[in-house]
Amino acid sequence: MRALRRLIQGRILLLTICAAGIGGTFQFGYNLSIINAPTSHIQEFTNETWQARTGEPLPDHLVLLMWSLIVSLYPLGGLFGALLAGPLAITLGRPTSKYCCIGN
Repeated sequence: MRALRRLIQGRILLLTICAAGIGGTFQFGYNLSIINAPTSHIQEFTNETWQARTGEPLPDHLVLLMWSLIVSLYPLGGLFGALLAGPLAITLGRPTSKYCCIGN
């Protein structure tokens, strides 16, 4: 009986690990595809904004560098947002904290 229980627990643990691994990888890949879809639009916006402020367009390698920074900082924004959402909801209350970060 104990051996059967250990076997079942081992299989459940294995399935849980596989589900978490596949689920986490799928979510990360989905988020990357969302940020990579508008690549050309964001690069154009970055270049146009730079040109409007300085009068000169950014060289291609700097546009690529800016885009790389944007993509690499995207997950950090999600991490900090997730870490701050709980304390904001506790401190300000759920209705108030929902609108504090979107400018309403």
